[in-house]
Amino acid sequence: MKKHAIVLAALIGAASAQAQVYGTVAGGATHLGMDCTGATSCDTSGTGVKLVGGYEFGNGFSLEAGYIGFGKFRAADGTVGLTVKPTAITLGGAFALPLGSDWGMNVRLGVAQVKTKASATVGALSGSDSESKAKVYAGVGVTYAISKTVKFELGVDSTQAEFAGEKGTLRLISLGATFAF
Repeated sequence: MKKHAIVLAALIGAASAQAQVYGTVAGGATHLGMDCTGATSCDTSGTGVKLVGGYEFGNGFSLEAGYIGFGKFRAADGTVGLTVKPTAITLGGAFALPLGSDWGMNVRLGVAQVKTKASATVGALSGSDSESKAKVYAGVGVTYAISKTVKFELGVDSTQAEFAGEKGTLRLISLGATFAF
């Protein structure tokens, strides 16, 4: 039994020696795949932000938790208007693949708790409601290291919004920086 404890402690110590905590801040363009049939105006593009904290175990594998604000999307027809504002809390795994001395690629896969808030106006009347659903979350990014602790990343993150049975694909194309601690 002592041998198992010693081996386990050695494995944890070896993994911790390579482990690294990091944070990512990014912003960019968003898109919601929303059906705008019947609307006289429809804006399915917005501006979003992504905040991620991660723990790298070594060999490129990481565990990440994050927040994505996908911005606001609007549709209107006369005096009827709809605004959709989705956000997501993410948890998943990431794998960093080196592409050269300074270049790399990140692949992410996990689950997102997506909250979709919808606000509607009809003339002078208005109201809002929200729904939260667990959805699959995926992302990919190309990185460039400017130092051992700072990388720039051009990435794409995607999940799905759902409200009242209607679904739409969410996408964030972002440029950001990752800081290792």
